[in-house]
Order: sequence, then C-alpha cells, then structure tokens
Amino acid sequence: MKRLERFLGASFPLPLFFVGLAILQPDVSLASAFKVTPVKVLLSRRVPTALLTLKNESDRRLRFQATVFVWSQTREGKMELSPTRDVVFFPPLLSVEPGATRKVRLGAAAEFGTLEKSYRIFFEELPELEPAGLPAQTQLKIRTRMGIPIFLQPGEAERGSRVEGAAIGGGNLRFSVRNTGNVHVNVGRVRVRGLGPTGGPVYEREADGWYVLAGGSRDYAIEVPLDRCEGIARFDIETMVDGITAVTKLESSSASCR
Repeated sequence: MKRLERFLGASFPLPLFFVGLAILQPDVSLASAFKVTPVKVLLSRRVPTALLTLKNESDRRLRFQATVFVWSQTREGKMELSPTRDVVFFPPLLSVEPGATRKVRLGAAAEFGTLEKSYRIFFEELPELEPAGLPAQTQLKIRTRMGIPIFLQPGEAERGSRVEGAAIGGGNLRFSVRNTGNVHVNVGRVRVRGLGPTGGPVYEREADGWYVLAGGSRDYAIEVPLDRCEGIARFDIETMVDGITAVTKLESSSASCR
C-alpha cells in the first residue's frame, strides 16, 4: 500500500458517489463531450498500476468526480456495484480545460488471487460552478457518466465458456452461457436458429451479448411462439465468445414446445 501511495502521490478517503445526472430546468442543452482511454484496464502482480487519460472534447471547462466500485453481475447480466477500497486512484476530483487532457493514476490495493477480480471506475460530470452574484442558468444540462472496467488478473489466465441447460417450453428457448475459466469473457453475439424437418431455417432470433465475469453465467430466454415452435425439429444456438463462434444443438418436437 505504501508503494501505491507513493505512486499516486497522496492518500485520500473513498470519494462520495455523485447521484444526479441532470439539472431539471426549462431549456435543454447538449451533453458534454469527453472520452477516457484506455477503455479497459488490466492489472496484475507484474503491472499493478495504470494511467487513464481523460480528454475534454467540448468547448468549455468540465469538472469530474471519480469513484470505484466492485463489479458483479446477476444471471440476467444486470450490473451490480458496491463501494470498495481494493483499487486506489488519484485525483478523485478534477477539472479539464477545453481540448485538454488529464491523467488519473490508479493501482491495485487488494491481493491478486487465482480468480480474476472485477471493478469499474466511473467518471461523472459535475455541475458548473456559477459565479457568485449571477442568476442560475435556466437550462437542462445532461451530465455524462462513463464507466471503465478494471480487472485484477490471476497469475495464469484460463479462458473458457460453454452453453448449458438448453431447453424449450412455455414459449421460450432457455439456456445459459457459463464462464468456465478464471478471467472474464466477452459474449459478442447470441443467435438462435430454428430448423424445420428438412433442415431448412424456419425461425431466427438474436440477443445481445456482453461481459460474463469470471465464475459467472448469463441466462437467456429467447421467445419462440408456440405456432412457430411446432414446426421446428432442431434449434442451433450460436454463441460468439471472445471472437470464437460455437454452436450448440437442441432437438425439438411439437410436444417439447408446450
């Protein structure tokens, strides 16, 4: 921790989470433009620290507050966040002039284990400081909140995934994409094809993919109306994970659709 504090240049308490995303006022102005690079941070025992660059692409000075959270997911893929001190960073508050950039230093304060740990650092735009004595602006100003994933990697990464629990019934084709490795995977696309008795396609649906964190699973329920399902002899479940496509086959019949 002392080494991290020297790297960050200061020690500081965990900043408070800023909740508001907009000031509700009569008129509307466009959201501010900024970007953060890199878009993903990988930390390891060998490289426990990193630098993020925040660039102001708007025509006015922007103020930000940064916060870090432990990142977990529900089986439906919903993001769940909770406060943490496992990742330290500096500065927690910063302002960036138009066209300029600022650096944010961060580092791992938690132990690296055999299973990857997942976090997110959020940069949330703060309201402008109004000069004393001037009336408040009568505008709705949409303030942007951007999250960057941070992963504390294990010593040896093992990647893997598989489709489990495929079943049809009740108007839905249900299955899970399970992460069988010790690091996150990225589900790029999920496509379901229904094939008729002669092998020709008679039904097709796609679903969005996203991260499946280490040790996690993502459940899917693809709607298949009964009148369409009864004409399907087999389902092909096509998943693209980390750029690699795999197909899981499920036999079907009129009876299994109910």
